[in-house]
Amino acid sequence: MLRQLSLAAAAAAAFVALPGTAHAQDFRATVVAQLDAAARPVTGNGFRADPGVFSRDVVVGALAKGTSSFQEINLQAGASYFIAAACDEDCSDMDLRLFASDSDEALAEDTKEDDYPMITFTAPKTGRYMLAVDMAACGESMCYYGYRVFKK
Repeated sequence: MLRQLSLAAAAAAAFVALPGTAHAQDFRATVVAQLDAAARPVTGNGFRADPGVFSRDVVVGALAKGTSSFQEINLQAGASYFIAAACDEDCSDMDLRLFASDSDEALAEDTKEDDYPMITFTAPKTGRYMLAVDMAACGESMCYYGYRVFKK
C-alpha cells in the first residue's frame, strides 16, 4: 500500500513540475507531455500502457445536463463516416458535433431536439478530429450516453 502511494505521489509531482504552455492550440502536446511525465515513475517499476483497456467498438460515458465531452478521433481522408449516439431513458436531448482539431467551427453536427443524434461526414484529410457530445436535457444528476463510429 505504501509503495502504491509513493508511485501515485511521484506521478502527481510530475504533473506539478511541468511548465505551463503558452499556446492554447497545442493542447494535445501539453496533455501528452503531462501523461508522459506522470508515467515515468511507474514505467520504471514495470507498468506499461495497456491499449486493450478501452473498447473501440463503442464509447460509453456519463454527463450532467448542460455539459459536454470532447473525444479525439482519428479519421482517414476520403473515407465516409457515420456516427450514431444514444442516451439512457433519463435523457431527452443530446447533440453531436464534429470539429477539425484546429478549429472551433463544426464540420458536421446534429443538434435536433432528440436523444439519438447521428452525423455523416467525409473526412477531407487524414488526422485527428474532435467529437463533441452535448447533454442538452437530462432528468437526473447524470445521464449515460454512448456512441459508435462507422466507416465506409
